This record gives sequence, C-alpha cells and structure tokens, in this order.
Amino acid sequence: MRGTIATIGAARHAERVAFPTMPDTLVLEPRTPGKSKHARDLRLAGKVPGILYGRGGTPVPFQVAVPPLRAALSGDAGRHAVLKLSVPGRTGDTHAVLKEYQLDPVRDRLIHIDLLEISMTESIVAPVSVRLEGEAPGVRDGGVLEQSSHEIEVEGLPGDLPAEIVVDISKLVAGHAIRVSDLTAPAGVTFKADPDTVIATVLQATTMEQIEAEQAAEAEAAGETPIVEPEVTEAEGE
Repeated sequence: MRGTIATIGAARHAERVAFPTMPDTLVLEPRTPGKSKHARDLRLAGKVPGILYGRGGTPVPFQVAVPPLRAALSGDAGRHAVLKLSVPGRTGDTHAVLKEYQLDPVRDRLIHIDLLEISMTESIVAPVSVRLEGEAPGVRDGGVLEQSSHEIEVEGLPGDLPAEIVVDISKLVAGHAIRVSDLTAPAGVTFKADPDTVIATVLQATTMEQIEAEQAAEAEAAGETPIVEPEVTEAEGE
C-alpha cells in the first residue's frame, strides 16, 4: 500500500488554526541499497529504509529508527509535519516533508519512506487536515452532518503552514454547506483547493411522508396510478 503526502510547488467559518511545532532532530543513518533481505533485516532491527529526494541533489538512501520517526509524525501536524533532519555527510539541519510511504498490506506497518527536502525560505504546497468544531443547528433539528473534505491543499512557507484548520460549524443549518471560499486562510498561507470545494454540509432528514410524496409525484409524471396501500384497522388485523 502506497500513500502520497506532499509536493513542492461570505461568513468566515475558520475560527483558528493550530500551528505545528518543529520536532526534535530526526537522525538519519547511512544506508547502502541492497537486496530485499537487507531491508527485512533492517525492519527486524526496528528501522525503516528510505530515500531523501529534492533540491537538485543526488537522492540519499538512509535508514531511520522507528520510535523517533513515529514520534516525529505523531505531533499536531501528523504525517504533514515539517521534519528537521540530521543527514549523513552534512553539517547543520536539513528540512524535509514526508513525500511517500509504503505499508505492509498484511501487517499494516511502515516498510519504506521517501522524504522530500525543502527550504524554509521557499513556498511549498502541502495538504493540511481539517477539523470541524461546534454543534450545527441543522443537526439539532434532525439533519445529518457530512464532512466532505478532511484535508485541503495550502501554499506557504514551511514555517507558516498550520498543523490543522479548525472550521466552526455552530451556524451551519440544514440544507447549507461550508466551502473553501467561506474559510479565512491563516497569515502567509493561501488555499490551493477549488473555492467551491465543499468542506461540510448538513443534509436534511428525509421522512417517510416525503419519500411517499416523491414516489407519487414521479408516478403521476409517468402517467401511472400510484399504489396506495390500504390502512389495516385493529379489527382487520385480529
């Protein structure tokens, strides 16, 4: 199983954004690409093989211990975090984002990662998680809340990207929706998603009477006589 994470390149409902904190430096160890047996041995030793790409340089094969990697990707920004790396043969910190990852289809565990090197002074495009907050009046009135988008793409400097965007739904009534165009982007960040992209909506509850009325209207439009089931009285049911 393979997943892709990031690439380079009216009323306002977004009450606030949660900004990620830079994780501790993730230490990458040198790795010589070899046979699949070597990769299996790495995983048995609690490490994951990977490749660091980006910025016009030669791809750097590496291996990294699973516990610190898990910690780095378990913060507020999750898999969208900006990672601070110690790369073999380099001095100072290198920054990167998770570009792609592979999971074991049977055990659902991480078996390989690709990181994409970035510059903290150059904009990137990356997905950011969307979290709904509040109670929609439309739900209190019997409607059903549907979150259509769980993340949206934004563009900005790595240090300006929020860990998540919190969308206030406390004024969302049945039959209405919140779209990207309704959101306020955090300072230094722009939304790359289509402005008409629906974030959340409250669907009106459909009653049995409404269904029967719609069926009758469709039958009448088709020139058919709607079938009306006779009511069964208590005496008839005995």
